[in-house]
Amino acid sequence: GKTGATLDALYDLLNRFEIQHVLVIAPFFVAKNTWPDEIETWQHTRVLSYAVAVGEPEERIAAVKRRAEITTINFENLTWLAQHIRTIENWYWDCVIIDESSRFKSGEGRTKPTKVKTVNKAGEITIKVRKGGNMTRFGIMTTARRKISRIVELTGTPAPQGIIDLWGQAYLLDQGRRLGPDKSAFERRYFEKDRYTHTVTPRANAERDILAKLEDLLVSIPQEKVVPDPRFIPMKVDLPEHAMRDYREFEKTLFSEPYDVEAVSNGVLANKLLQFANGHLYKEDRSVVHIHDAKMEALEELVDSAQGENLLIFYSFKFDKDAIRKRWPDAIVANENKDAVSLWNKGKIRKLLAHPASIGHGTNLQYGGHIAAWFGLTFSLELWLQANARLPRPGQRDQVLIYPIIARGTYDERALTILNVKDMTQDRIIRNFTLRT
Repeated sequence: GKTGATLDALYDLLNRFEIQHVLVIAPFFVAKNTWPDEIETWQHTRVLSYAVAVGEPEERIAAVKRRAEITTINFENLTWLAQHIRTIENWYWDCVIIDESSRFKSGEGRTKPTKVKTVNKAGEITIKVRKGGNMTRFGIMTTARRKISRIVELTGTPAPQGIIDLWGQAYLLDQGRRLGPDKSAFERRYFEKDRYTHTVTPRANAERDILAKLEDLLVSIPQEKVVPDPRFIPMKVDLPEHAMRDYREFEKTLFSEPYDVEAVSNGVLANKLLQFANGHLYKEDRSVVHIHDAKMEALEELVDSAQGENLLIFYSFKFDKDAIRKRWPDAIVANENKDAVSLWNKGKIRKLLAHPASIGHGTNLQYGGHIAAWFGLTFSLELWLQANARLPRPGQRDQVLIYPIIARGTYDERALTILNVKDMTQDRIIRNFTLRT
């Protein structure tokens, strides 16, 4: 209900002339579909003019030129917007809504380095890295902040990696008044960093002190129980004996001789082991080697037991998508079909494939089905929670069933453990600021 509640407030603010133009920054599908659909849903908000700055450049230019009361744009096009308006003086939006503000959690530098390639007379190529190149999305927003009188951040996952994620989001709200204007200083004050593993852990009482400083900035609205909680039904699969033997050897040595794949570090190994559990591996040249079909067989069993019900399938790697689509040619990939969301909600897609990063935030999918499957797991709490919230939304008529396909004895099981630990920290943050009614 974040979108509807925010629109209701914007309607009042626009009518009172407290604001004139609103820029909504959101994930692609949310900017393109969810906000326009929500504006058209409610009788009182239908009177608001809106424009969608998503799509081809000429469509974006026309949308910005309209100077509508509400303009929606996706995160990826923020850089384009900055280049299009040329100067901050042409920024005319006095109110900004950041839908899924955790996209700014990293609070990266204002600019990112650029690579400059030069070729001398002998044909030798030199690549130099220059500081202060193109502005980052965070840099664009910090520059535009002085032209913005109201800024509202919406998210269901404020701290997917823990309280360290709060600095960037807080800075855009108060420009550093509560947690400080410098991210490095914030990290030094509240966190310990291992110089060898680069692991960051909060100091004693860091969570308490940070949340106390943000007390007047954050509010959590308790979710109304309009649909039952989704039911999670793990599908445990066993890898073939030869694959499990090769998996353990790979995990121990960081090298898989049968498939000629090497992990150069433990961080790379974790990702490779998730690939292994799914059934394929990327080699160094990005070619793909097939290992097993354990998860594909489980997904086939789920498709059969669904008895023709529509199925939302989350995949992790491109080879997952390719393998699933090869098995079921009728499957539609969400980010490859511009009408995928509307077709799914009309019940015209039997199998919708989606990477959680492309469709996991704010997209309404509750009208097209109630069964989801995770073919491959993720370490990202944000992607996990957001993707799992696509079906159990107002308008859903059935209990949502979510089937994570988990390979026993692999990194799949560790990923679930990590997600549960991260969720405990985030849940404390949300409960700390929940409105009492």
